[in-house]
Amino acid sequence: MTQLWRTFNQVIPYFAVIIPFLILIGWAVYRRLRKKEKKKKEALYLASVNIFLALSSISIIMVTLLPRPYEGRTLQIIPFFSMWDNIVNFIHYTDLIRNLGFNILLFIPFGLFLCLKLPSCKLMKITYIGMIFSICIEIAQFILSIGRITNIDDVILNTLGTFIGAFMGMYIREKIIKFQFK
Repeated sequence: MTQLWRTFNQVIPYFAVIIPFLILIGWAVYRRLRKKEKKKKEALYLASVNIFLALSSISIIMVTLLPRPYEGRTLQIIPFFSMWDNIVNFIHYTDLIRNLGFNILLFIPFGLFLCLKLPSCKLMKITYIGMIFSICIEIAQFILSIGRITNIDDVILNTLGTFIGAFMGMYIREKIIKFQFK
């Protein structure tokens, strides 16, 4: 729990402002869909998916692009180097969770809600979109020089998170959602 607090404590005040706006936007989307003759359940589903996809995207951007107290750039372009270093030299298991697990967990909701928003998209296309999003974030971290490490391993882990989320979304779409879309 302490690791989560350290990771997300600087973004919580922003969410206090953003969430009400997202709810208003979601309500407007719901109303528009209802006017287009969508069933209540379908309109609520689509509006909710849009809200959660936006919330996931904003969360990723805020967690990854808010500046750190120190300036500078660090570039790590050797695949699996940081992951291996974390596994071999970890001091405490929470370091592994923070460094490896959070990169995966951060992108699972993105893959999930993107899959639910784009029901005709294939698993690999959604994974590819997540990879491109992650690459854009890493490039922005390097260009903006905000005290963050630009790391190819982050792209790999974020892409894995998107894949897991999209896989979950496909399962939800096929097994749990009972109504049909046109």
